[in-house]
Amino acid sequence: MNSEETKPTQPIESTNDSSVPQESPEVNVNQSIESTNDSSIPQESPEVNVNQPIESTNDSSAPQESPEVIENEHIEEVVPVPVSEEQFLETETAVLADEAHEEEEVIVEEDYSTFSREDLVALLENYVNEVEVPRFKAKIAAIREFLNTAFSGESEAALNQFIEDGGNKDDFAPVPNPLQERFYLALKKFNKKRIEYNENLEKQRTENLTAKNEILNQLKDLIQNEDNMNKAFERFHDLQSKWRAVGPVPAAQVKNLQMTYKFLIDKFYDFIKINRELQDLDQRRNFEAKLSICEQADELLMETSLNTAFRKLHMLQDKWRETGPVPRDKKNEIWDRFKATCDKLFEARKGMIVEADAKRTENLEAKTKLCEEAEAIKTEESWKHKEWQEYTLKVGELQASWKKIGPADKKFNDEIWNRFKAACDTFYKAKNDFYHKRKQEFASNLQLKTELCLQAEGLKESQDWKTTTAELIRLQQDWKKLGPVGDKFSEKIWKRFRIACDAFFNNKTEHFSSMDKVHEVNLTLKEELITEIEKYSPSEDVNAAFEELKGLQRKWSEIGMVPMNMKDELFKKYKAVIDEQFSKLKSSSADRPRMRYQDKTDHQPRHSSEQPRKMDDDRRNLMNKITELKNEVQVWENNIGFFAKSKNAEKLKSEFEEKIQKAKDEIKALKGKLDVVKDS
Repeated sequence: MNSEETKPTQPIESTNDSSVPQESPEVNVNQSIESTNDSSIPQESPEVNVNQPIESTNDSSAPQESPEVIENEHIEEVVPVPVSEEQFLETETAVLADEAHEEEEVIVEEDYSTFSREDLVALLENYVNEVEVPRFKAKIAAIREFLNTAFSGESEAALNQFIEDGGNKDDFAPVPNPLQERFYLALKKFNKKRIEYNENLEKQRTENLTAKNEILNQLKDLIQNEDNMNKAFERFHDLQSKWRAVGPVPAAQVKNLQMTYKFLIDKFYDFIKINRELQDLDQRRNFEAKLSICEQADELLMETSLNTAFRKLHMLQDKWRETGPVPRDKKNEIWDRFKATCDKLFEARKGMIVEADAKRTENLEAKTKLCEEAEAIKTEESWKHKEWQEYTLKVGELQASWKKIGPADKKFNDEIWNRFKAACDTFYKAKNDFYHKRKQEFASNLQLKTELCLQAEGLKESQDWKTTTAELIRLQQDWKKLGPVGDKFSEKIWKRFRIACDAFFNNKTEHFSSMDKVHEVNLTLKEELITEIEKYSPSEDVNAAFEELKGLQRKWSEIGMVPMNMKDELFKKYKAVIDEQFSKLKSSSADRPRMRYQDKTDHQPRHSSEQPRKMDDDRRNLMNKITELKNEVQVWENNIGFFAKSKNAEKLKSEFEEKIQKAKDEIKALKGKLDVVKDS
């Protein structure tokens, strides 16, 4: 396309005047506006994309990394502004319509951690209900990111707690959260409004394309048919104003549309016989417009956000292209000023790209280190709950550190994330297997402990104190050998078992507490009886005295048990005084065994449940022994009659007589014992 030097700067009064610049090649202006690729149109210089925004677009096809949040946007490579203004005017504008024409959102970073989740959801709903969707797009995205992280953290914490309690990861069902449902509903509404907004925007761009094509047709008609220079110039500026007022068009049509518009503008200055004064006035006005553009561009150097500065710079570049030529003596000056400002901004952007690349390399190194730490965690079968908890915290810390690190370079980002995720998944799979096995052990232990509870509950009302005590102690030892059952049932099952055991031992304690009182009373009675025996004075009638002492012995046995710590000492005193009284009686040798046996039987506990049976056994044994001895005496006496009168026979007979006498003495003693048993 022709540069500004090819445009006429004065009225064309004489075609032979060498001072008049030559016109551009002849163009058939009757051709269709849409046919902009005609060879008669001057060709553009190589395309230079100076309008690429700093921020990367949210391309849905880009691999999304989870669970981290993409903090640093990708910055595309940039190309500086061309050296000459002619080259600049020939480049296309790639700025998107929503960047150039939408009302720019004022981005104010807020610390959403100070807001409650209810307030954030309410604020999100307010933004979604606003009419101007793009104005609150960044704020909505920030709130969405914050709440997504918060709700994901809650869900992950609930899942970990569920697994720690023995649950299976596949069985986990999150608890419905009304606030989270409001959050998703608001996002759904926002997405719907954004889709409607984009559809309307695309429709508007199509309408704008039709409007600009109509303006091009009117320019074409003006060049062909208008003879009145003043009227033509007035109409020309009116069409320029209309052109600027029309909004963005579909991106695919921007280049051809701009080329056609610039071509017709050039043709207007070539074909219209504009007088020098009007042209000078128009160029001065263009100079003032471009001077204003330079001043606005200079202000962008103070802009803190480089992204915002480049969006505004794209708009200024469009205005520069749409503004006509300036006086020849001001042309290089104004262009150099504008280009210098653009170059400074692009240099700053290059620095930003270098810094971003260095940051991505640093992020890759940091993430590689986290991967190595995660891979270094080797699970062991010997781990218990404590070790799993410790290493779960460590893996959680690694994941938290990962989320704080920004993205790596795109070609490594997915690879490094998959490596880290694989290490974490390996750990959590082993952890899940451990707790699944642990849950089965808990169930088995719970079943065994329930059976012990049933046995203990069956014994709690027993009054067989000795046997039941031993049995409950055995159950308690079995209980200690069993493993845990989990926090959910541990307290409940232990309380059940303890209640059953306590019920029996409380009954036992209560029983023996009452027995202790009885023992104290018995102690007093036996001490009094000992005193009575000491003071006893036997009568001359030995048999009567014997019966009286026997009665004192019977009274001792009937009193019952005394405290265990006094039993031996008290019995020694009793035995000493009773033996002393029997000694005084000087009983015959035949009565001594009977009396000792009497003393023995009288000292046996009479409250024992086995006493009657034992007495029957003693009576039966004594009778059997007496019968046996009588039979032996009878046999020996019969045998004596058969001995011949000889020295050896006399000796043998003497031995048999001695044995017979001993047997008769023993029979007498046994009968005495038998009398004692019968009287007992």
